[in-house]
Amino acid sequence: MVKGCHHPLDGVVAVIRVFEGRRVKRLGEAYEIMGRYYRHYMRFLSEFGKVVPVVPREEVSEYVRGAESREVLREGLSRLHAATLEFIDLLSGYGLKCGLSGSLLGGYYTAGSDIDLVCAEGRVSSYEVLRALRKEGVTESLSPTEALEEVLVVGELIPSEPHARILTRKLTQGKFKGIKYTLRILDCGEERGLLGPYDVNREEHVLIKLTNTTHKTPAVYEVSVLRPRIPYEKAYLISYRARLTELPQETLIAGKGLTHSRLDEGLLIIDFDAPNTTIEFMSY
Repeated sequence: MVKGCHHPLDGVVAVIRVFEGRRVKRLGEAYEIMGRYYRHYMRFLSEFGKVVPVVPREEVSEYVRGAESREVLREGLSRLHAATLEFIDLLSGYGLKCGLSGSLLGGYYTAGSDIDLVCAEGRVSSYEVLRALRKEGVTESLSPTEALEEVLVVGELIPSEPHARILTRKLTQGKFKGIKYTLRILDCGEERGLLGPYDVNREEHVLIKLTNTTHKTPAVYEVSVLRPRIPYEKAYLISYRARLTELPQETLIAGKGLTHSRLDEGLLIIDFDAPNTTIEFMSY
């Protein structure tokens, strides 16, 4: 599964999605498998300030693109196929360009699979579209029970209680025609200018407060760093995890992550996607 917007010329940054016949849903586990069984793919990229898995292009036999996958849905006879195609067409009618992701794209779906879509942020505000669909009852929120079940199955990084509460409020996750869905709204523009190379990359225990919110991937949050006292003029939390989208403004997060600095610009980046990252506390 390709991750993020930036890729070197000779490969793609990607993590394992199916391993030994089972789906790998947690990013932390995917990194662990890549580091153990595909160590030859792991290398340092200065743009991220850390070691990431890079799959060489010559070792990729086929690219499966979500935007070109509607025929898969038309040929499918299941309720899942029909609902997914209807959802894509509905979003398209509002001006959003969406395609398949997850198990439907990879071909390892089951009758109980969710609808996973990736949509490109364009001229139309994707969040306003999702807000309108929720207000009209076309989509539904996850119930507290459904949200907790989701967290128990695929949750990581965020403590369970705040994670479940966030899920019940999300517009990028919910239900359509009674089937759970997850949308990734892709927008690479906000990340430009924040990538490395950096002067300093190191692990820190941090306490930060989000000063905005975002529903897009990569998730780019402006933050205030309350601890430790690191000199900066601009600080951001950047994440490729869908679970770290739609975090409420003013959320407090305490945890251990990587920090990346460009000293001449006073730029500081907080990275909670790196291996060994932990979040001990989240409040909003």
